[in-house]
Amino acid sequence: MKISLPFHSHSVVKVITNACLLILIISAVHIISVFTTFDSHIDNIKIINKLNNLKTSTSGLLYAAHYHPQDMSYIVKQANVQLPERAFFESSWFNTHQINNANQDLAKQWQEIQSTIDQRRFTQTEQLLPAFNDALDDIIGQYQILATKKMHIIYLAEVFSFLLIMLVGITLFLYSKKQIVEPIKQLVKNVNAIKSHRFNLAFPHSNNEIGVLSQGIKDTANELNHLIGTMKTQVSEQTIALEKAHQTIEFLYSISQQLSTVKLTSPILYHALNALAKHANLNKLCLELNNGTFITSEKGCAVVDEAMQRIPIIINGKPYGHLNYVLISPSQEQHALIESFTGLVARALYQEEHSLQEQKILLMEERSIIARELHDSIAQSLSFLKIQCTLLHRQVNASEQQQAQQTISHIEEAVSDAYIQLRSLLSTFRLNVTESNFKEAMTVMIKTLQKQTSAVISIKKFETHFYTDASQHIHLLQIVREAIINAIKHAECAHIDISCIITDQHKVWISIIDDGLGIIDNSDKDNHYGLSIMKQRADELGATLSFTSLTKGTEVKLIFPYKNAILNQGAENA
Repeated sequence: MKISLPFHSHSVVKVITNACLLILIISAVHIISVFTTFDSHIDNIKIINKLNNLKTSTSGLLYAAHYHPQDMSYIVKQANVQLPERAFFESSWFNTHQINNANQDLAKQWQEIQSTIDQRRFTQTEQLLPAFNDALDDIIGQYQILATKKMHIIYLAEVFSFLLIMLVGITLFLYSKKQIVEPIKQLVKNVNAIKSHRFNLAFPHSNNEIGVLSQGIKDTANELNHLIGTMKTQVSEQTIALEKAHQTIEFLYSISQQLSTVKLTSPILYHALNALAKHANLNKLCLELNNGTFITSEKGCAVVDEAMQRIPIIINGKPYGHLNYVLISPSQEQHALIESFTGLVARALYQEEHSLQEQKILLMEERSIIARELHDSIAQSLSFLKIQCTLLHRQVNASEQQQAQQTISHIEEAVSDAYIQLRSLLSTFRLNVTESNFKEAMTVMIKTLQKQTSAVISIKKFETHFYTDASQHIHLLQIVREAIINAIKHAECAHIDISCIITDQHKVWISIIDDGLGIIDNSDKDNHYGLSIMKQRADELGATLSFTSLTKGTEVKLIFPYKNAILNQGAENA
């Protein structure tokens, strides 16, 4: 059953204090009233006792008046002591008018009896005493009734006080249970729930201190819920940001490894661009280098898009080109990622340039050493022999020895041919290959050889995207050069076509085809070492060199294996 207290919105402290004060007041009034009534009751008992003693004295007077008149004076003195005073017959609690009148009548009768005794009219005294006794009995009865009423009042006061205190106590108990105990239990339960991070709770509502405390805890719980929710959101956002940063770092590290561990080629850059477009969610992406190289990703070229953005590729103040891109949904993180990527590409291009420069230096140093040695030894010896052959030829002409003249002519021709070949070889070693890219180096070499022949030297299908170190680079160039020179000298051809392809088996095929008379292997003859040197260079490359006669002309084919890891790494990282 739900009990609604009328003062549920009052102050708890005020209600409890007032209830305790009310109990104290009721108790004090009860005690005072009981003590006052009980004292009056005691007085009534005393009066009744005196009246009973007076009645006993009157009986003694009646006996003395009949038998011992001489004792009546003594008995009267004792009776005067037992006679109640007038004040005892007054009461402010009850209607004592009748008792007071009876007391007055009794006092008058006693004075009359005392007067008869003093006048020694004992017979008249005997006549007055029975009426006096009856008056005493009547007044004793009235006092007894009054005493009983006072006791009833005491009982009623105690019962009433007890009922009032019980009512106040029960009310205070119900109030405490409803307004204090139950709300506090609910608050304790809610506090434990808040400790467990459960905030969807029902709080007690009231306008007292418990209500204020409940509202404070509710506000605190709501604020904690908001703060925890905000912290969870921030932690989640930071976690996502850290995960994105981690993924970005891993991506940049992978790109860095990809760009720095192998020779930088167009396929490597192509796979790197595809990886960037996928990771940064780019719409279009392409790379434009200052050397004319233009690499477009799978997403397409960004140059034709109006929303294109360009980031220069610069390192140490030197520009290498631009990265052109179009963002689907631009963000600061994406711009930072793209800038980091351009930095990696710039560093890779710088390292590649440095590597190429070192390769050039190694090639030039090797060529310079060989050229110097040839020039200082064989070239000078051949030059001296040529001069001696000229002198000998003059001397033989003077003696007119025709057979010796022919022999000297053959020697002179052989020395001249060897000297021409040596000068050609020195020219080759002194060739300034400005590009370490194989196709570009080949183009530079062909321009030099084209000046020595009327045959058209052209490059057909040519795969440039494979790696060569310094040794491979010089061997390949020398093999191709020797094949072209042989075609120029011996084939009497009109066209020389050069091709370079990479097969699905990861092998490089280099083909030199002429439309001339064909080539004869003269490696076993004296002073014909070109073909054997080509084969030695092919062996050093681990390659296969073959000479095939065609319907018209000859094909020189060089086949050597390519490094699978280098070829496949760009696709794996993409």
